[in-house]
Amino acid sequence: MIFFDIDDTLLDFKEAEHQGVKKFYNKFPDVINIKEDKFYDHWCTIGKKHFNRFLKGELTFEEQKAERIKEIFHLVKLPLDDVTAGQYFSIYLTHFEESWQAFDDVIPCLQQLQNYRMGIITNGYEEQQIQKLKKIGVYDYFEIIVTASDVGTAKPNKRIFEVACQKAKVKPSSCYYIGDDYKSDILACEKVNMRGIWLNRKNQKVDTHVSWINNLYELMDKINELSKT
Repeated sequence: MIFFDIDDTLLDFKEAEHQGVKKFYNKFPDVINIKEDKFYDHWCTIGKKHFNRFLKGELTFEEQKAERIKEIFHLVKLPLDDVTAGQYFSIYLTHFEESWQAFDDVIPCLQQLQNYRMGIITNGYEEQQIQKLKKIGVYDYFEIIVTASDVGTAKPNKRIFEVACQKAKVKPSSCYYIGDDYKSDILACEKVNMRGIWLNRKNQKVDTHVSWINNLYELMDKINELSKT
């Protein structure tokens, strides 16, 4: 069975986030007195911090949205209550969701793999992750979708991989996992004896023991190669 990550593997998350932040930034020209590139850097750092708090169970999904916006506006000395913060986040969310797109290699890859069972293992909120798959037109390719919010733990914890294999009724050693994050995806899945294939779109330095590809057009050949070993 072949499992995939979603964000920055199937869906261009960074570009969608960038477009969402850019349009959000332009909504508040008289309030945000930080240059756009610096604002984007702050947004990403703060976003990761509070989303990780959600993954750890410290915040609900809705609470992490409000905390992100409150901290962002704290930078420009504009305190917000939870209700206003939620309303502001909705502005960003609308533009973020409008920008969801699959990478060009995703549909051809999934079409090529249609004879395989396929699933998803993702660090995300289940409802939103399903929305992403539907928006980019790939939802029906996947038999099983396992999310951090559903399992109660997130990658790199090996438990989420174990749960996915249990749901699929397969042995981890018979599965492949494809993701863009070297540590949270590839090294993590290997802890349960899955075969990790690192999607190294940026052609970063590669550890010699790791199987990797530069794009999903190469995935079928890589799986055929690994199946012989």
